[in-house]
Amino acid sequence: MITTQPHPSTSRKMRILARLFDIRMIIALLIGIYGIVLVVAGIIPDVLGVQSHQPGDANTVDLEAGTRANLWVGLIMVAVAALFAVWAVARPLPVDDKPTDAVADDADHTES
Repeated sequence: MITTQPHPSTSRKMRILARLFDIRMIIALLIGIYGIVLVVAGIIPDVLGVQSHQPGDANTVDLEAGTRANLWVGLIMVAVAALFAVWAVARPLPVDDKPTDAVADDADHTES
């Protein structure tokens, strides 16, 4: 009878891949990238001294949110991305080192 024990480095690789492709990390990455883009877009007009909208404009979006909306929304998105990343690191997905039933059944049929 041949027993197949997973190699220790294989289970370590599976844990690394499980953490890397955890949906929380992917969401954190996407929200973080968009947040950084918005932060940069919110800072650049101030650095360059460019005022794209004058106070006399009738643009209701600027009247309600102000011209710093990109900066504030970007900072909030970066904070949410950080929370997702901390959540994924603090509570990692459990990785089962045992083969699934389908893989075990296939292995039993090939050995016979």
